[in-house]
Amino acid sequence: MTAKTYGMSIHSLAKEEGLEEEILSELSYVSKLFDEHPDYVKILDSPQIDRGELMTVLNEDFSGKIGRYTLNFLKLLSERHMVHHLQDSFKEYERLYNVEKNIKLVDVTTARPLKEELKNRLREKLENKLGGRIVIKEHIDKSCIGGIVIESEERRIDADIKTELDKIKRALTE
Repeated sequence: MTAKTYGMSIHSLAKEEGLEEEILSELSYVSKLFDEHPDYVKILDSPQIDRGELMTVLNEDFSGKIGRYTLNFLKLLSERHMVHHLQDSFKEYERLYNVEKNIKLVDVTTARPLKEELKNRLREKLENKLGGRIVIKEHIDKSCIGGIVIESEERRIDADIKTELDKIKRALTE
């Protein structure tokens, strides 16, 4: 099985049980934890460590912090030495969740952080233009002179002054 298939499987279960948001939150929590502790992932994936011991470790580490379906999902990945695929499985789960809920992720790059009021206005305009609910992921790029770059799966809007200056420079050198 691939990471994508695991993500689809846990999403299907979450949907059947009406736990899409809870499992999304739990997978996000575990994914961040594994990002911060890559050695922990190596231990959970290790074929040299007794599976029974690993199940005990998972129970002790996650009991009360995540639900039984997410815990069982981790156990399954560990039994199959596939814990290193959790991040990609989570991304697939999140993608399916967003499609189902009509949520669109938009990357916004500026030279400085956007004020909350401006971010809200931008979100409203993007929701009207793209449809659905917009989740903005903000990026700061000091090389931007001014303006904004907006990227979604559907389109890219580059209104950065640096880009315009580069276009003028290319036109002058041709």
